[in-house]
Amino acid sequence: MRYLVLNRTPLSVVRFAEWLGPGHEAVLLTDAAAVAADPRERSAQLAGYAHVELLDDFHFNPHVESRALALHRERPFDGVIALSEFDLLRAARLRRLFGAPGQDVASATAFRDKLVMKDVLAAAGVPLAPYAAVSHLSDLLGFVEENGYPVVVKPRSGGGSMDVRVLHGEQDVAALLDAHRDLGTDDGAHLLVEGYVEHELLHVDGIVVDGETRLIWPSTQGDSTCLDIKRGRALHSCLLDADDPLFEPARELTRRALAALPTPDTAMFHAELFLTPDGRLVFNEVASRLGGGMIEDVLRLGFGVFLLEVYVRHLAGNEPPAVPAAPHTIAGLSLFPPRAGALVAIPDACPVPGVTEYRRYAEPGAELGLATLSVDKIGSVLATGASRDKVEAVLAEALAWFEQATVIRAASGEASAS
Repeated sequence: MRYLVLNRTPLSVVRFAEWLGPGHEAVLLTDAAAVAADPRERSAQLAGYAHVELLDDFHFNPHVESRALALHRERPFDGVIALSEFDLLRAARLRRLFGAPGQDVASATAFRDKLVMKDVLAAAGVPLAPYAAVSHLSDLLGFVEENGYPVVVKPRSGGGSMDVRVLHGEQDVAALLDAHRDLGTDDGAHLLVEGYVEHELLHVDGIVVDGETRLIWPSTQGDSTCLDIKRGRALHSCLLDADDPLFEPARELTRRALAALPTPDTAMFHAELFLTPDGRLVFNEVASRLGGGMIEDVLRLGFGVFLLEVYVRHLAGNEPPAVPAAPHTIAGLSLFPPRAGALVAIPDACPVPGVTEYRRYAEPGAELGLATLSVDKIGSVLATGASRDKVEAVLAEALAWFEQATVIRAASGEASAS
């Protein structure tokens, strides 16, 4: 079998040629930024592929599809593999042109376009916040008149909390208009508005193989949210204990959503649910890909398998690693976001017991700005323990340590701990 691989994940993390195995041919079209700069590392990362092309500006580059079609004409592809949320529709369009199996355009659209997704889920009776499409200002104002403030406005096909805004009044609406001039065009904007839900965010991650759910496990972000990190506050997440009262309700609601949507027979998923102050679960959204922001690291720590490898090996007909039904340890993460200013000091190693891995992503002297995505960070930790309580205690201690040890000088010239 000849596979086309569309990739933007660092090749230090994913090994498509190895996972597909010697019985298959892998052709790689990859974001140039995903390949190591060191020549020896680069050579090792690109070994095993029948053909490789590096493309800049991968996200918006129409030459990705153009090159894929040209290579298909030279010798047809039997399958297309794409792991990034932003490549799902691109891959589905190519499958349609190639006549290849896998997630089709209708399925990819239902998972990528939040309006289409919510229409499907609402028709199936899945509990949602009120929502509506926003093409023009009148759409937004009509929704606010009916539902009141605050509201959340987001791109219908976004990801990573990019350009997600909470509007509390007319001043926030004016800022939205400044950022989205397309609201004034005849074609309009491609936005969604929802009623804001006070919540604790749960996410449910897993994989379906040949229609069978092999893994479905909830996590909680506790008192942190994806939008907090864009305000300079740390984001954390931790696997739930199996006896947590939210465990089964979160899994069941996610199963209902996946059953309602055109979920591929083999797919990874990352769902988000709101836990309201009165204890209700409200479904937010689900993606047919692995969760980002180091969620894959938490799952690998907890379950001992890498779901990306399980997914790719299964697509190729190779025997994938077994996925345990429950984690052998509870795992969690904390992402430490940047704040505006000059980075004066950042620690090299974390001394907090229970932290299994600490990473830093910036060097002293760097000029920092606020995060624009929910995965932006200057530091992170992974932790394990016997229970959620124990892991969250480690994450809290690690956050206090990092904030004390990291110094950022604001534009005013005043240096302060992070």
